[in-house]
Amino acid sequence: MTATALTDLGACIRALKAAGKLVRVRSEVDPKFELAGIARKLEGDKPVLFERVKGFDHPVFTGLLWNREVVGSLFGVAKEKVPFLIAGAVAKWQKNKSARPSKLLDQAPANEVVEDTVDLSQIPMPLHALKDGGRYLDSSLVVARHPLSGGLNVSIHRMMMTGKDRLSFLIDPGRHLGEYVDIAEQRGEALPVTISNGVGLAPWIVASLPRLGEGKPTIANHLAGQAIDWVRAQTMDVPAYADAQFVIEAEILPGVREWEAPFAEVTGYYGERAKRWVMKVKKITRRRKPVFHTVLSRQEVWNAVGFTAEAAIFHAVHSRIPEVRAVFLPPGGCGFYQAVVQVRNTRPEIGRDVITETFKAFRSLQRVVVVDTDVNLYDAVDVDWAITTRFNADRDLVILPHQDGHILNPIVTPNADGKGGTVTKIGFDALVPFDADRERFTRVKFKEVDLSKYDIK
Repeated sequence: MTATALTDLGACIRALKAAGKLVRVRSEVDPKFELAGIARKLEGDKPVLFERVKGFDHPVFTGLLWNREVVGSLFGVAKEKVPFLIAGAVAKWQKNKSARPSKLLDQAPANEVVEDTVDLSQIPMPLHALKDGGRYLDSSLVVARHPLSGGLNVSIHRMMMTGKDRLSFLIDPGRHLGEYVDIAEQRGEALPVTISNGVGLAPWIVASLPRLGEGKPTIANHLAGQAIDWVRAQTMDVPAYADAQFVIEAEILPGVREWEAPFAEVTGYYGERAKRWVMKVKKITRRRKPVFHTVLSRQEVWNAVGFTAEAAIFHAVHSRIPEVRAVFLPPGGCGFYQAVVQVRNTRPEIGRDVITETFKAFRSLQRVVVVDTDVNLYDAVDVDWAITTRFNADRDLVILPHQDGHILNPIVTPNADGKGGTVTKIGFDALVPFDADRERFTRVKFKEVDLSKYDIK
């Protein structure tokens, strides 16, 4: 496999550096609060490499997804096209699920060094927010086999280090890993997993895709334009990504629950402390000179979920309503909870139909806004303008009470059984009314000019 920015984090960092799109922090920084504090100040611009992390030999990288233009440049397309690339990769997998198979290697960069002892504290996991319960893996890919079919699933979960060989972690309701753990626990068996930290852009971004289960590895191959290799684990029959920076081999212990959190979550609030699932680490391997990858649970996660959810929503809704042109999950919706959908306004009630299908496509959503093609769905002011001038609440508001909500959002009312919760969802049909006098809704336009042709100081 040829290492590229889409398959290998090291190649990605080198590409960013060559393009002048990498910030390098050369001062020594404390991984306890200081590193995340600096990252927060730099958030939204270029990715950041912390070259000297106090107490550790290895650098820390963050911010890969917090600037959509940078992500687009790594894919070689405009930022607006990235979700369509992802949707295209999903479509290729659905058309031929056996295409682009990956190789399974015995030796790879990810196991250049096999640690003699298991000690998670030697990995430079930062402590991010001031009330976080501990040091976290929050951008790593968990690979697990279905206990019955043997198929591989890849997903991302927050994992808090509670000891040198122990992690407690959260599984959101409805995740495939939760299904795998339930089956293993019913058998009284541990579930083996590998945890790959520091992988290429393609497998990392695809890991956030909802509902695609065992298709994610092949979808990542299509997105990267080549098969991405696996490497055998040292202690179990579950592979890891061959070009990962660190690989942690672990078992999810059956019936064991230990305290996890608080953790600074995507909502801007702390995920609550509770007893959750537990992993016991069996082995750690790494590259000779690894870079640890971490994320702030803010704009980078909003974009990670946004890119993948936008692709999934577009694919699902466009297949039923071909007039859909684009989908955007804006930062104010935390990447999970609001969607703006751009539609070619061709018939009455199309806005309501799009709202209904969009909620079906991504259950975490709480608010959907539908706009015409003359509205820039990436511009919050333009979307608000459409709501202000084209939306009439007595006709265009859709209210859906008692819907499934996302448990990380504190406004969601938890269910009595502690599994999931409910919330009232709303949709705004901000299209020009189909039967309206269209002349009244003609937007003001100005002459297009090229400012580079003028002497402006």
